[in-house]
Amino acid sequence: MNLSKFIQSELEAVNTAQITKWLEDKSLSKRDYKRLIEDFKAIIIMEQAGFYEQADVRFMQWKNLPLPAEIYRYRLAIAGKAGGKRLIRKRFSTFPPAVQNHTQLKAWKKIVQLNPVWLGGLMLAGLLLVGVTQLEFPEEAAPEKPSEQVNVEQKLAALEKEVEQLKEKNDKLTVSEEKKDESNKPKEDTKKDEPQTTTKNPKQALEEAISSVQSKNYKTANQLLTGNVLTNKETAGMARFYKLIAAGKLKETKQEDYLAYRKDFPESGYMSDVLWMQAVYEQKNKVGNYKMTLQELAKQPDNEWSYAAKAILEGKSTLGD
Repeated sequence: MNLSKFIQSELEAVNTAQITKWLEDKSLSKRDYKRLIEDFKAIIIMEQAGFYEQADVRFMQWKNLPLPAEIYRYRLAIAGKAGGKRLIRKRFSTFPPAVQNHTQLKAWKKIVQLNPVWLGGLMLAGLLLVGVTQLEFPEEAAPEKPSEQVNVEQKLAALEKEVEQLKEKNDKLTVSEEKKDESNKPKEDTKKDEPQTTTKNPKQALEEAISSVQSKNYKTANQLLTGNVLTNKETAGMARFYKLIAAGKLKETKQEDYLAYRKDFPESGYMSDVLWMQAVYEQKNKVGNYKMTLQELAKQPDNEWSYAAKAILEGKSTLGD
């Protein structure tokens, strides 16, 4: 197995938009999940910008809460980007037994090739049931009897079946929507490259674009972020920001795009993110002086990006891939 290709495939396969929605729903009844929402959104941006070490550290700050298996897959993929197989093994060893043995992590378990004797010596943080639906978890887990273990395994099996059924329904809905979109496209318009989304309400187009970015569907997001959504006063600032992310992933940005955003929106709350993306672009494309951009970023109010910039300038970290 090619580890790099597998890690990349996992990053692309994990539906971060679905995870964000799960966290938001969970936070309505569980206060501990509220902080994780903003944390996870920051981790997504870090991962998309190639700042894997900081994203991995951000995950380490999370409390030991029941989470979907997809989050653990996403976390291991980020760890692989940040530190290779060694870090993957280290992170995997901290997961509860139910997570390590979950069907969605079978491939990861093969990669780390953990010794069963060594696994037995790890501190057990309690048995967590991993799924995508809301479950009740006991505050304290008493030592399980054989019958209880069987019951847990049955619940896991039922939960996995439910997840698969949900995925199948989602796949069918997606295919159905795609076919409907195709049938609605006028045949005589095949010469035009411009998306029909330009007639959408600016707010609606922006919402769809943000969702597409979170789902890593950058091409769709880039097509949605055109026309009046970029000029409308209520949507321009955020639309231009997500345009930089989507177009950047498609390698369709230039240094001037980042400079223009900074000039047009000097008070933007996304300024640190844009400076970081600009520095990454300049370093990768050997354009401008990325260290000067990092110096500007280091002067921003304290956040993960300004901390990262300071660490790089002091030689304690690197800019990423």
